[in-house]
Amino acid sequence: MLALLVLAILVGGILQRVSGMGFGLVAGPFIVLLVGPLEGVLFVNLAGAIASVLILGRVVRLVEWRRYAWLAATSVAVTVPAALLLRDASSAALEVTVGAVVVAAMTLAVVTTRLRKEGVHPLGPDARWPLAVTGTASGFGSVAAGIGGPPVAVYAVLSGWDPRGFAATAQPFFATNALAALVAKLSLTDASFPPFSGWEWATVLGSIVAGLVVGDVLAPRVSAAAMRRGLIVLAYVGGFATLGQGLAHL
Repeated sequence: MLALLVLAILVGGILQRVSGMGFGLVAGPFIVLLVGPLEGVLFVNLAGAIASVLILGRVVRLVEWRRYAWLAATSVAVTVPAALLLRDASSAALEVTVGAVVVAAMTLAVVTTRLRKEGVHPLGPDARWPLAVTGTASGFGSVAAGIGGPPVAVYAVLSGWDPRGFAATAQPFFATNALAALVAKLSLTDASFPPFSGWEWATVLGSIVAGLVVGDVLAPRVSAAAMRRGLIVLAYVGGFATLGQGLAHL
């Protein structure tokens, strides 16, 4: 199980470094399958926050702090209500939630990618309400499934956000989003971290750094189209597997 967990984290870390997002979307469902929905989502929050903080040091000069502030404020505001809503959900229901969120989010991302190719940008870059809606959706997704990236990616496409500015601004937002979800769930629910030993924690946390290092090497060598295809396939496989397991448990 530890080897599979490390593999999921490595792939998620590589995608996060290359594209600016993807850790929770790809690694999340596999981690939930391996360690359970409560512990798994909490671990995804922690690992995603660590990955984003490590990447932030390299892109901090490109961060658009005003957009970050709107996204982060609305995301943090929804974490407590979301944690209370999910507090009494069964493990099977949480697995179904994680799987459904991944599949729906990935489908939405595919659709918006088509819009980007067609040059469709219906949202103005200075409009505030789309940022508020995006932050709210991302905050709920982070609490429910450890996945807060897709709503932000959709907003980026619909508003024509510069890819470099998006990838940079996403890092402090994802870190804030994940940490807020983590604190809310630890305070308001029975969620706890996986019962790893010290060396196991060192291994899985070290694999986050390793994934980012590998992603740093691959970023200039792998096409964005190839990375997107890999992300889509892995996310769908993990999402449907988690959804199927949850339905079977129900």
